[in-house]
Amino acid sequence: MKDSLYTILFIFMLGQFGHIGLPWWTLAPIAALAGWLIPQKAIQSFAAGFAGGFLLWLVAAYCLDSANDGLLAGKIGALFMGLSRWQILLLTGTLGGLVSALACLTGYWARGIFPFAKKTA
Repeated sequence: MKDSLYTILFIFMLGQFGHIGLPWWTLAPIAALAGWLIPQKAIQSFAAGFAGGFLLWLVAAYCLDSANDGLLAGKIGALFMGLSRWQILLLTGTLGGLVSALACLTGYWARGIFPFAKKTA
């Protein structure tokens, strides 16, 4: 549980720095690094990666949406069969969560392929 919280915070905090002038896909290497560095089970890695990416993109989308009074989200929602701005924000968070979850799971699998050097006594 504690490792999952560390993973969520790692992805959220480094992802906030990644949003400053870097492309959207910088979330994937950050989440993969979190999955590789923080040891946990595969399902925990996937879930923590999803939660971190979901929160990151939901907060970022909400900040951008509130800056323009929801005009852009309303127009995009009209393109997607009349979705409300909150549904667009949840969809954005879900997409960010999936990107982050799959990247975090990839980092977990990479940890199995390239393990840390074991210390010998």
